[in-house]
Amino acid sequence: MDRAEPNLVLGTAGHIDHGKTALIRALTGVDTDRLPEEKVRGITIELGFAPLEIGHQRVGIVDVPGHEGLVRTMVAGATGIDLVLLVVAADEGVMPQTREHVAICELLGVTRGIVALTKIDIAEEDVAELAREEVSDLIEETELAGAPIIPVSSVTGEGIEELRESLKNLIEEAPTRTTRSGPPRLSVDRSFAARGFGSIVTGTLVGGSFSVGDEVEIFPAGRTGRVRGIQNHGVDAEHGAPGMRCAINVQGIEVSQLERGCVVSHPEALIPTCTADVKLWWLSAARPTESPTSIEFLAGTAERRAQIARISAPDENQLLPGEVSFARIHIEGDPIPLLPGDRFIVRGFARTETGGTTLGGGIVLDIAPPHRRRSDPRLKADLEILARGEPIQDLGVRIERAGLTGMEQQILQLETGLERDVLQTALEQLRDAGTAAATRSHRWLSGDAVRDLERRLLDILRAYHEAEPLRPGMPTASLRGGLPDNVTRDVAELVIDGLSHSESLVVEGNAARLPDHQPTLGAEDEALVERLGEEAREAGLEPPGLRDWADRHDVPHEHFLDLLAHLERERVLVRSPGDLWFHRSSVDTLRTRVIAHLTEHGELNTQDYKALIGTTRRTAMPLMELFDTEHLTVRRDEVRVLRKASTGSDPSTLSDQ
Repeated sequence: MDRAEPNLVLGTAGHIDHGKTALIRALTGVDTDRLPEEKVRGITIELGFAPLEIGHQRVGIVDVPGHEGLVRTMVAGATGIDLVLLVVAADEGVMPQTREHVAICELLGVTRGIVALTKIDIAEEDVAELAREEVSDLIEETELAGAPIIPVSSVTGEGIEELRESLKNLIEEAPTRTTRSGPPRLSVDRSFAARGFGSIVTGTLVGGSFSVGDEVEIFPAGRTGRVRGIQNHGVDAEHGAPGMRCAINVQGIEVSQLERGCVVSHPEALIPTCTADVKLWWLSAARPTESPTSIEFLAGTAERRAQIARISAPDENQLLPGEVSFARIHIEGDPIPLLPGDRFIVRGFARTETGGTTLGGGIVLDIAPPHRRRSDPRLKADLEILARGEPIQDLGVRIERAGLTGMEQQILQLETGLERDVLQTALEQLRDAGTAAATRSHRWLSGDAVRDLERRLLDILRAYHEAEPLRPGMPTASLRGGLPDNVTRDVAELVIDGLSHSESLVVEGNAARLPDHQPTLGAEDEALVERLGEEAREAGLEPPGLRDWADRHDVPHEHFLDLLAHLERERVLVRSPGDLWFHRSSVDTLRTRVIAHLTEHGELNTQDYKALIGTTRRTAMPLMELFDTEHLTVRRDEVRVLRKASTGSDPSTLSDQ
């Protein structure tokens, strides 16, 4: 991204009445307290927003409330910020919400910031110095350690220019924190109706971009609309870029259907979930807690009641202060659209040692966790890989645990949030390494699953040959049907194609066989086959019906067909439509006569054809159709003529064409 347009968002943090809003007004000229109640009470209740022009850059500012009862609103605002402006009053120093806000920022991954030591105009010098030491000690053990601490007064203007210069340096050097890839997601922190425009939602855009005219979906409700307009701090824009504070005019959705906590994205770009596996940081100030336990789950601008349970051995079921572990979240109520890498906050219903109710937070790893016990060591091993955030390994885990069913590529994209080209490159690397394979419909299986299915198919085929030694091969439909029910047809075909390519099996027509398999006859069948050939020769063009013939020899119908098929492969019999079996010599003789007649007369009507064959309709019609299927003759109205390609052909080879 062009460093001239970093689209960074700066958020305030700090205790109530420490001067956050006044400081933003001194920096930007904008009063972010817009509600009448905020004016009357002199405190921030809702999120406030302002643009900060600094150098050649324009940064969005989110002003959050500091009241302990509004921490949920603070989290909603802090979720989309890249940098934090921690505000501590010089006359009071570090207070409970200062500590809680710092903990929340660290849990959300906000690692860059500046401390503004406000109200220095009313604080005694020694009191202000004590406040500086307190805040320095507070951030020393966090990612904000070493952040500049700038004494300022919003009333007199003292230190404001120094703060602006420090902010300018921070903004120029700071990397973006919020994700800038994947589907566009705007977590709604405010919604309202504007006369002449309709519904407006605001939030910090992460992931991809929005453009005017885009179709959008509101998650988790599933309502769809269209982007009518986009603004960034009152300035119209054709596009909303990731990291930008946006106001989006949504057409086709009533404002009553929009609320804080919902997410705007492209249609079908997200999968709302009620279950997620996460990496969890339990704060040192939180008490030891048996799991599962009830919590308040805050992600994006959404909040839900939930249950949290540690993923561990049964004897390690507690969530312990200061510990990092894996856990499973079960959300109560409406699902939340989450993606791996999303940050979240966990709050309880009783105060911690430091006065707040924030217990911890972490990173979402999996929005579609497998149905495994939390004590299953494989689950923890998989999460250790997912926690690395490496696309190739991440996809390998998801594909491997899908087992024999495999995973559709579209589902992989939805569950990971990866860009299409990143996903495709990673999958191709897995395929090249032999650790994954894809069907024609882009369903992916692990290399182990493919090898498992290969073994199963070869075992099925081997057993079939042992049970049916006379048959040249097993119908491929039956071969597929021998696999477990959760194996889709395209997966089975992928494995059969792979085995065929490696010459581990041979596919001929609609049947498959092992490469070394040859149909074999037992002694009794050898004798019977010899007898059947002679009987067919004697019958000429009047062979017996199939069922009568089988009954005459007291042979089961299916096995009798196998014997006749063997004689056909041995070029002794010819099978015609209607399941009649003729001796080849009789058919060859008739074919020679038909060719001679058509060569001399040009055509042959049905009556003359029957007379030429010299049999009843029972066999005459199938023989006529037989020569049609051999492409010897072709029917034109009521007569048959020689196909041009058949003229001059060797009659003895026509039945093989």
